[in-house]
Amino acid sequence: MAHPSPAVLDATKLFDNALTSIRLGIEDFELSQKVRENGGDPARALSAVRNLFAGVLLLFKFKLATCATDPAAAAQLVFMPPEILPRGDGVGGVIWLPAGKFKPTTIDVATIEKRFKAFAIEVDWGVIRKLQACRNDLEHLHPANTLGEVADFVSELFPVLRDFVQTQLQLSPALLLGEAWESMLNHHRFVESMAEQCRVGWAQSGVPERMQAWLEESCCEECGSTLVAPHPDSLKAGLQVENDTEDFEYLCLACSHSGQIAERMLEALSDAHFYDPSDGEDPPLEECDVCGISAYLTHDQSCQWCGAELTYSQCVICYEGLGQDDQRNRGLCSYHANLAAKD
Repeated sequence: MAHPSPAVLDATKLFDNALTSIRLGIEDFELSQKVRENGGDPARALSAVRNLFAGVLLLFKFKLATCATDPAAAAQLVFMPPEILPRGDGVGGVIWLPAGKFKPTTIDVATIEKRFKAFAIEVDWGVIRKLQACRNDLEHLHPANTLGEVADFVSELFPVLRDFVQTQLQLSPALLLGEAWESMLNHHRFVESMAEQCRVGWAQSGVPERMQAWLEESCCEECGSTLVAPHPDSLKAGLQVENDTEDFEYLCLACSHSGQIAERMLEALSDAHFYDPSDGEDPPLEECDVCGISAYLTHDQSCQWCGAELTYSQCVICYEGLGQDDQRNRGLCSYHANLAAKD
């Protein structure tokens, strides 16, 4: 099948395809969230994410295409540029020239970001990269097990899409997307309401201060949703997360699954400090000598759970940094502790 020439880029078709992808994505999302008895299909979750992310990227490319009035120049902004390779100039120097022409494939996320910056087009790229990672992860997972994560995806996409359409395209999202936009708006409001309920609940549940960031990264082990709230039974029993580590449970507001919140927070902490023993480096996390929880960060020598820190941080003789295992030496590293023991 022959590829269309970049010189005949149809910006209007690009725009129409973007809107179609977003509408289809919302239709897929709504079906994925319904139970099968009501006509739902959880397997549509993956196609929802694919269509929604693709639709947003198409809108981004359309915006780039509008930055040039010349159709050929507009096409060059949207299609992949040729590779630049070195060649000899015949007199001992080197010149850099493009190898080939603009390719018939459109630019990827990283290239869109660079070109947006060049044209001072503002987008929250932190959210876009997060959504891209979510899309990539979902490609390798069974969508029925990630319905909560898909719901979070749609909610986080909403403000990005809203701001881009209003600010960069100067159009009304409601008029542009109709029922699909109303569905996204209602879902976003629902998620924000539930998220606030979660925040209020955890604020009175005794979550260790340094673990607050990892609570925000915690998600339901069953569906992947971040809408995890303190379980009413744990609150009713007067439990506190910090002291009742194994007993305090969360309740997922997306799928009603429950489990230990400490386990989810510690997993988020561990994931953020990935350790490969084959690298030959010391592990970034250890079991804390004070509370016994594997939340002790070796790089700043403090426990994220109980706040314990070292009494002796460096050897009083050679100033070598000390760890938990060295505390029994009362301010000496293992080498100088051994020397002192021989005297």
